[in-house]
Amino acid sequence: MQTKSVFLKDYSEIEKVFEREGVQRPFLCCGKSFQKTELFAYLKQFNLTVFDNIRPNPRFDDMLTAAVLFKEKNCDFMIAAGGGSPMDSAKMIRILTNNDEQTALYGDIVNNGIKALFIPTTAGTGSEATKTSVFYLNEVHKYSVHSLDFIPDYILFDEKLLETLPLYQKKATCLDALCHSIESYWSTKATDESREYAEKSINLFFENKDGYLNNSREGNLGMLWASYYGGKAINITGTVAPHALCYNITMNCGTSHGHSVAVLLSKIYEYMLEKDYPGELFASFSKVMGGNAVRDGLEIFNSILTELDLEQPKIDESRLDEFVGEVNIKKLATNPVPFDKNDVKELYRRTLCDGI
Repeated sequence: MQTKSVFLKDYSEIEKVFEREGVQRPFLCCGKSFQKTELFAYLKQFNLTVFDNIRPNPRFDDMLTAAVLFKEKNCDFMIAAGGGSPMDSAKMIRILTNNDEQTALYGDIVNNGIKALFIPTTAGTGSEATKTSVFYLNEVHKYSVHSLDFIPDYILFDEKLLETLPLYQKKATCLDALCHSIESYWSTKATDESREYAEKSINLFFENKDGYLNNSREGNLGMLWASYYGGKAINITGTVAPHALCYNITMNCGTSHGHSVAVLLSKIYEYMLEKDYPGELFASFSKVMGGNAVRDGLEIFNSILTELDLEQPKIDESRLDEFVGEVNIKKLATNPVPFDKNDVKELYRRTLCDGI
């Protein structure tokens, strides 16, 4: 059974972790921007191997390459620093060091005992709290692997790392955190525990949104915790329709993941309220969002999108069938309202072809 992650107070504790774990050759999976930070300069003293070929939507081929490097350098500890892509990559790289490609993708993964430290540099994915790695096979097909061994042994929240994020990325990633919590709350797999995490994440989002967007230390740290609890929520329930449908948009429309999922969630939320939605669930959720009437939750969510002023992604209507064809309808089974292919086409049409 995976033990709970230990939170470090600051990066000076990393040396103590290495001493306690007997680490000799740590491996760092990160983006290039992380290498400009004070924290990276600190890590360089530790016989560090760096893999930074991390694409925004991680590819399995890159993970295979990184696993070879990990073994060639005889590394003995995994560090992931970045957003969801470095963390999801690090999860798979670690298990690929002792599981072959087929076992890692489709078999019973054998744990290798290599411990890990995750350092999120965005407040959105919550990947440090989840047993899931999401990536792409053959460039275009989204795939996910689940293992409790993916949850890191150590986590470090350093709010200073969020200060240099471009504003667009700050907006998109915090929306991803909010959407995680909303979708988890809606899920047919929701439990009392998952809804407690989701509600905590949503409250932290609203409490810290202004400070986060204004780049205050307190706001950045609060949004990191909002992201973490959103990750804890989806670790129990998974996500629902907005995430299942958003990957087509991210891969085809030039929008980041959080941007894509948020504009879809708005349209899906409205669409469900037009259908035979579960009234008690949506009434309860509206109160979590700070509203009273059933539609208040949607209006509050839309007011956030208006405040953040993100462009509406667009496609030509002739591409709708192509988008629908990429969706596995079975993965929509936990959505609170059942959807078929006609529903999916209409949702894509409303999101990508209607006026703003």
